[in-house]
Amino acid sequence: MRKPLFRLLLILSFTSGMLYCTETSYQFFRLREASFESLALLPDAFFWQRLDPSTHRFWPLLLMNRERIRRSIMSEAPVTVSIKMSKPGFFEVGFVPLEPWFMVFWAGSEWFLSRDGRMWSVHHALNRIISQQSAIEGPVIVLGRGYPDPVPKGISIERSVVDSSMPITELEAWKTALNDSGFYPRVSSITVLRREGKRIVEIMERKDPGSVRILLNDSTAEWTSLFRAVDDILAQSDTRGKNLIVDTTYVGKILVRVIS
Repeated sequence: MRKPLFRLLLILSFTSGMLYCTETSYQFFRLREASFESLALLPDAFFWQRLDPSTHRFWPLLLMNRERIRRSIMSEAPVTVSIKMSKPGFFEVGFVPLEPWFMVFWAGSEWFLSRDGRMWSVHHALNRIISQQSAIEGPVIVLGRGYPDPVPKGISIERSVVDSSMPITELEAWKTALNDSGFYPRVSSITVLRREGKRIVEIMERKDPGSVRILLNDSTAEWTSLFRAVDDILAQSDTRGKNLIVDTTYVGKILVRVIS
């Protein structure tokens, strides 16, 4: 029983030694090449500085760590990164610039928000590479009282891109509901805030003169009927030219208040 086991171990040791010697001589697992599909967007150092010497020597480590490398680059630059292997030892790296979807106002500063929920400052050092310099959507998103900070404290604003805590799916639903009701072109800002532990959406419509702030529960189920009722209220002559708060968050009633 011991002899077959000894022979097996001897064969395995010999085979391992042969493979090691062959690999040392010919370096089959050395990283051969990384080509950049969008080299003009970012310096290639953004990629290479994240590879340690062992990854250069053993390309399977790049396969194992490519998601970490992707996330590391995307935490500093407003791009989406792809890393794929074209053949053993050869990789293709692609950078696609982010597209500002909404402008977000928070903590006295402005931020871009992309459709995939990533945020970066309008003062980011690499904003020259983004696909456009203004948001696609017209209304500004404002993070109001009681809403958690969308970005960590202490980050470098000019060199960071973060995953936002903004409710992206809800934001899309709010936009759809506003579009369906015909209100969306009239909206200048959408404020997300908390009141008594509940999330409230405030729609701002600026008029000349005056303005209207419409408070809504964050569920869009009743928005269409509520907007019809709000339009009926705004059509009344005694509301024209005033700054109004129209609160629809109470069951069965709409409160209207004039503010200075």
